[in-house]
Amino acid sequence: MHVASLRLELRVDDCLTLRQKRRRMRAIIDKLHRHFNVSVAEVGRHDRPAEAVLGVAAVGGTRRDAREVLVRVADALGAHPRAEVLDQVVLDLL
Repeated sequence: MHVASLRLELRVDDCLTLRQKRRRMRAIIDKLHRHFNVSVAEVGRHDRPAEAVLGVAAVGGTRRDAREVLVRVADALGAHPRAEVLDQVVLDLL
């Protein structure tokens, strides 16, 4: 069993308040969790309405499997119309 994590820094368009950001991030997090079966949480920049940092964790039978899932998550989020990926980092944990 191998665990990998992904850190995504995002710019969230059209969010002027933290309430709008929270609603948008909840929708994105739920969709990623359902579609890719990964754990997702907002882990930074809680006080900025137009920015967010997501942490994503995936478990796979091999290191390659776990990393491939995270790459697909990053690609899917990169195609999201209301969120722009500014930076992404994949780390192998186990």
